[in-house]
Amino acid sequence: MFKENDNMRPGPTPERVLAICRLVNQGNYTRQDLFKLSELDFESKYEEAIGHSIEAAEELNLIVKNGNKYLINIPEASLSSATAFRKTINPIIFGNKKSTFFRLTEWYIANSDITQGINRFDDFAAMSAKNGVESISENDVLGWRFWMRYLGHAYQYNKTLIPNMKVRIGDALETVEPGTTMTAAQFVIWLKKYIPEAASSCTNQGLSLAVSNGLRTLHNEGTVELISTMDAAKIGLFKLVGVSLNDFSGIIVKGV
Repeated sequence: MFKENDNMRPGPTPERVLAICRLVNQGNYTRQDLFKLSELDFESKYEEAIGHSIEAAEELNLIVKNGNKYLINIPEASLSSATAFRKTINPIIFGNKKSTFFRLTEWYIANSDITQGINRFDDFAAMSAKNGVESISENDVLGWRFWMRYLGHAYQYNKTLIPNMKVRIGDALETVEPGTTMTAAQFVIWLKKYIPEAASSCTNQGLSLAVSNGLRTLHNEGTVELISTMDAAKIGLFKLVGVSLNDFSGIIVKGV
């Protein structure tokens, strides 16, 4: 799921991977134990999904094997809620820039203004494959989109992904002391470090639609304040018709 040139299956959703981690945290279980604890047998139609969820947890090093049994490999507090789990796994997932998952996410963020109009997953796959993300199938997109919603890069309406990185940016901003002020250029440097999947599409010339939507939302909610000072060096947000906030020269982190 999260390896280089790997398939992104629909079965291992983030919720299922979290459930597997919580089970492992309760005791030292074998693979067969995990199936039983999930109230599944080997004839179940969900067997493959659970198996792939176990594999995804292993790939991310959330669980590790000790003999034939699994041990949890992340802090117990990470399992307390879906939000805590998301904040733990985001830097892990996007720490591997060679994975198919990273490359498709990077492409999506860079092309979010185009992809928001696509409502067929096979068309999404074809467009990404045509533009350099090799071997992407409709099935890959089906698996990937569950994680996009969970990790905070987009919202989904029917089959359309609406680009808005408000949650992802908000999570990353927890590393910043409330009250911190950054120039727009300093913010881009920070973004490239803490949100690497957006690094290639966010420059001093402008930010992608997904990132721009996220910043505008955080600004409207009061989490950050975007400042546009006359005569200061500014960076453009993705321009939207009827929106007054289309650039900024600085940002104040109010607190997440």
